[in-house]
Amino acid sequence: MKALSVKDIMVTGAFAALYFVCVGLGTLLGFLVDHSGNMKYAPAFAALLAGPVYMVLVSKVPKFGAITLVGAVMAGFFSLSGYLTASFVPSLLFGVLADLVAKQGGYKKTVTNLLSFVVFSFGNLGPIFLMWFMRDAYMESLYARGKSAAYVTRVMLDFNLGNVLWLSFTIIAAALISGVIGLRVVERYMKPSGFLS
Repeated sequence: MKALSVKDIMVTGAFAALYFVCVGLGTLLGFLVDHSGNMKYAPAFAALLAGPVYMVLVSKVPKFGAITLVGAVMAGFFSLSGYLTASFVPSLLFGVLADLVAKQGGYKKTVTNLLSFVVFSFGNLGPIFLMWFMRDAYMESLYARGKSAAYVTRVMLDFNLGNVLWLSFTIIAAALISGVIGLRVVERYMKPSGFLS
């Protein structure tokens, strides 16, 4: 597999920006649906919007590193958005894993590209992972940002089997729906050679 060229990096950067917009809109939709402010539905709505962006990127830059780079951009965003530094880990980790999954199909197979997007979509759980695995530090960071005790109590999402299963289900379902739409967009409008075989 060839390394990313300067042009590949520029194209990937443009799609990272589009993906960032999808995450922002997904977060907004999550707040509109659930007014608690805990971002419970933000990852699912982001996945629901981002499938076409992701699949077009994979068709245009079918090389290892492009998906990882988008994950790294999102990791940087989470790190710079007032969350704890550790919030970058899920975006980066799931970005690399998604890249490896897509690579198994040479970035041209329907199943591996779709599975890759599902894996990648879990990268937006950074703030929620902090609530679960660094709960005290996360709460302290909210207090340090001037949030009230009532706000902190409202937004904290408990780490329990029900929440884990529900979050996983919503992300997987949204990513599958949006990913299939993205694959159809590529098939109909992009038609890269050997893609979706």
